[in-house]
Amino acid sequence: MPEFEYLDLTLQNNVLHLQLARPNKANAMNKKMWFEIGDAYRWINNQNDIHVVVLSGKGKQFSSGADINFLLDVMASTQDCQNDKTAHLRAEIINMQQAFSAIVDCSIPTIAAVHGVCIGGAVDLISACDIRLASMRSYFSILETQLGIPADMGTLQRLHFNLPDGRLRELAYTSAIFSGRQAKKWGMINDTYLTRKRLMKAAFSLANRIALLPNYAVKATKRSLNVNTDTIVANGLSAVADLNAVLLQSPQAMLTMKELKRKLKK
Repeated sequence: MPEFEYLDLTLQNNVLHLQLARPNKANAMNKKMWFEIGDAYRWINNQNDIHVVVLSGKGKQFSSGADINFLLDVMASTQDCQNDKTAHLRAEIINMQQAFSAIVDCSIPTIAAVHGVCIGGAVDLISACDIRLASMRSYFSILETQLGIPADMGTLQRLHFNLPDGRLRELAYTSAIFSGRQAKKWGMINDTYLTRKRLMKAAFSLANRIALLPNYAVKATKRSLNVNTDTIVANGLSAVADLNAVLLQSPQAMLTMKELKRKLKK
C-alpha cells in the first residue's frame, strides 16, 4: 500500500477506503493533495485485489474544495513565465483536470460518501465518481462563480448527465448552496442518510455487494458506460481550459480571488 501525505488508504475484502486527510483544514485540497488523488487512482487501476473504492473525508467535512492559496499560486505562476502565458496556464489547468479524470479512467468504480461541506473543487471531485451518497446534513455548492471563474475541473461537463440542464445552469450561475436532500431530489446524489454513521454503513454495504461480483464484468461495465460520455466530457474540459487560461490572467479574477481569501480569514 503506498503512503500519501494527505490521503489515508485502507483495504478490506477487496474494498479500498480512500479518505481525504487534511481534517484541520476541512480537507481543503492543496497542491500536494490534489495531485496525490490522481497518483492514487493510477495506482489503484493496476491493483487486482481492489474491486471498489469508497471515497470519503476525515473529520467533520468531506472537503471545502481547492485551497485558495493553491489557486492563487496557479494564477501567479505566470509572473516568471518566459513563454506564452496563456499556453502555460492552459497546461496547468489540463494537468489539474487529469488528477480527477484519473478517477473516471480507473477501471475500478468509486462510491463517494459525502458528509458535511462539499463545495467548489470537491463537487468536481465527486462528479468524477461513479456513485454518490450523502448524509442529510451535507451541503453543496458549485462555488466557482464566486471565485470569478467558471468551474473547470469537471462539474459542468460531468453533471450534465445527472442534473437537468436548467438546474445545473442555475446552480453554476448563482453558486447557490443546496442540501443533500435537494441533491438527491435532482438526481445528483443516489441516496441520503440521516447520519454519517448510516451513510458510511450504506456506502460499504453497496461496495461489498459490487466487490462480490466478477471483477472483470464490473470493469467491462464501467468501460462500456464511459464510452457514452468520454468524448463529450473531454471536449468540454478542453474548451473550459481555453477559457480559464485567458480569464485567470485578468486583474478582475485575481482581485476576486484575493477578496475571497480575505473574507475566509475573518
